[in-house]
Amino acid sequence: MKVILYVFSGTGNTLSVAALYKKYLDANVEIYRVSEKSGPFPAPDGYDLIGVGYPIHAFNPPEPIIKFVKSLPAVAYRRAFIFKTSGEGLHLNDCSSQKLIKILSKKGYDIAFERHIVMPYNMIYRHSDAMAKQMWIYAQALVELNCREISERKREKIKQPFYKTFYAPPLRWLEQKFAHIHGPLFRVNAKKCVNCNRCVNICPENNIRIENGKFKFGHRCVLCMGCSFNCPSDAISVGIFKFWKVNGSYRLTELEKDDSIPFPIVPDKAKGMQRLYKKYFRECDERLEEAGMQKPGARN
Repeated sequence: MKVILYVFSGTGNTLSVAALYKKYLDANVEIYRVSEKSGPFPAPDGYDLIGVGYPIHAFNPPEPIIKFVKSLPAVAYRRAFIFKTSGEGLHLNDCSSQKLIKILSKKGYDIAFERHIVMPYNMIYRHSDAMAKQMWIYAQALVELNCREISERKREKIKQPFYKTFYAPPLRWLEQKFAHIHGPLFRVNAKKCVNCNRCVNICPENNIRIENGKFKFGHRCVLCMGCSFNCPSDAISVGIFKFWKVNGSYRLTELEKDDSIPFPIVPDKAKGMQRLYKKYFRECDERLEEAGMQKPGARN
């Protein structure tokens, strides 16, 4: 079986999940990163299965992945699935793919199911090493299960109850328009900058350029935060989101191997924000147990 994963990823979380699909799928898997820098995409007619991956932005897919699926050619029939990432397991995210599903279905892609994987925040606040470790370990277990379901040709109806879908279109429009307007407010601190040009090279929309030795941010920003998150010297300010900025890799594979970092971390009597994650991890455990797989917490 040949598989192509079309993935938009700003800071790398969704790309890391795509790499897990490549690891666990018993197939020949290719990953195409959706970006203005990536060149022509592999045509879907050469593959048996299509995967579309994206990070959730304001309960919706980011603008680049919507534009990308619109550019995909129509097919007579092609089996497909969707995977998405976010920093929390809110069920408000359940209907984030409705726009993509509508576009893909009209083009002949049969969406078997979609899956949501929680990964550490790249915006709002930085998760603790312990929480990031737990998210990553669970991500691996869930993707392994998802790949088993793919091999078994599982399919399920994607629920889109009205009360969870009516807010998505206006939020998508607002988020996209705001991102374009807000983009030029990004700045580079010349005193911190080490002139590595990583921000220029990583921007998927070619929104950052250098003119007369100064960095210029245009109106094509999609708030992926790839530039500020991956800046090695934390030199980029992000406009009005300065108190929400997260900088620097979580080093997920290193955290997983570090026995000094406790796992699992979310207690049975979780409080505050941890209650939200407790529900997510509990639901993950239930899925794994139902499939006859060992819970991650029981593996250590």
